[in-house]
Amino acid sequence: MCALPNRRAIAAVLLMTSSAATASPSDVPAGYSHILPLAVDANQAVVRLPVPRDVYLNARSPELDDLRVFDAAGMSIPFALADLESPPTVSRSATPVAVFPVHGRARDAGRVHDSLQIRTGTDGAVISVTAPARTVSDELIGLVLDLRPAARAEQVEAVAPVGGLILSLPPGTGSYSAWVALDISDDLQSWDEVAEAALSWLVNDQGESVQKDRIGFTPRQFRYARIRWLDGKPIAFSAIHAEYVVERQASRHLETIVLQGSPGLEGRDLVYTAPVAIPSRSLGLVFKGQNVVMPVQVGKYAAIRRREAGGRSPVRLQSLVNATFYQMVQDGRRRASGDVEIPVTHSSQWIVRPQTDVAERPALRLGWTPASIVFVAGGKPPYSLAFGRTDARPARVGLPQVAPGFSARELAAFAAAKPGNLIRQQPAGQVVDNVAMSPSGNKRIWLWALLMGGVLALGAMAWHLFRQLKSGAERPVA
Repeated sequence: MCALPNRRAIAAVLLMTSSAATASPSDVPAGYSHILPLAVDANQAVVRLPVPRDVYLNARSPELDDLRVFDAAGMSIPFALADLESPPTVSRSATPVAVFPVHGRARDAGRVHDSLQIRTGTDGAVISVTAPARTVSDELIGLVLDLRPAARAEQVEAVAPVGGLILSLPPGTGSYSAWVALDISDDLQSWDEVAEAALSWLVNDQGESVQKDRIGFTPRQFRYARIRWLDGKPIAFSAIHAEYVVERQASRHLETIVLQGSPGLEGRDLVYTAPVAIPSRSLGLVFKGQNVVMPVQVGKYAAIRRREAGGRSPVRLQSLVNATFYQMVQDGRRRASGDVEIPVTHSSQWIVRPQTDVAERPALRLGWTPASIVFVAGGKPPYSLAFGRTDARPARVGLPQVAPGFSARELAAFAAAKPGNLIRQQPAGQVVDNVAMSPSGNKRIWLWALLMGGVLALGAMAWHLFRQLKSGAERPVA
């Protein structure tokens, strides 16, 4: 009868033992070489922060495993690392289009015959539109629109989608209403209906007006359009404007660092030491001379396993870039090569191998796009960012665990936390030792010694209970 409670006791003891074994006594702000205070808006529950430059320059891990967010009580706050692009800016540009009236029989109002006689120029611009077998008694039954020439005149990109048409009444026209359909085409042969809309202009006795002058639809690209009247009398609008929807992605902030080189292991090689946490995505050379042209290979050393005489392992260059960098002054104007994009690369050492003899030792410029930290403003403010430790384990979590229900575009639009002045603590290799030597560290050591002693005592109790159960199971039943 007592076997089940004893087994539960053993399980509880083992659980306490495993929990104590996985605890981390030194994951506190004092265990990191650098601290950045954070100013957070009190009205924001979810906080974002572009990873500061100081973090990339002083972190000890390529993947920022030694990054932590602490509250005022020294408790670690869960956070996520995300690549948050700024939301694109959307602008609408109303551009006049070329309008061609279509005439036909009055009984054909509401439809435009597909076999229109349309003359176009060499660039596809519509010159004229006529209905087959047109007579003098024909009336206006529709309009054909050509969007491309007007777009070019207004310097609007032809590939930009159109999200609507804005129509203007002829001068002197008062109240007017109609129900129209809009068809679009790219070849003037096949047409697709994309929208039907009610148009109305109402004018009262005081001259005040209310108008619905827009045919709206989902933005799309097309070259030609036609308007058909489903109800109401067709009229020749004085102007029709196409509403181009132009979406431009905001330029992303790029951080850069310039490194000075020293002689490498092979020939003309130059070695540049870089912070390992930098996720380099572009590189270039910085020259001091006025007229320099330098073809180079840029990459990293890779050791070869075989050894030469004397115990030295030869190295080879893993090339990432093979390009020619230059800086020249021609007719008083400076011309210089730009940076070259590369796959995102972490390296504590970069090698530049000039292909010709060089008169100067150029500097190496690395560029990277900072990631963003996202966390919930829980715990006790103020908050701080800690980094710079060699033995730290990853602490980041998935973005849905700290910002559930938010899209990356929403997060990018949030107000960012503001980092304060960098606080340099002692070097990362000495911080943990100094924490242990401090009075609070001594207390912590005694506490952990007592805890480990308790764990050992619990283990001994578990072993004793296990032996009792085993001896009870082996005893024969009378």
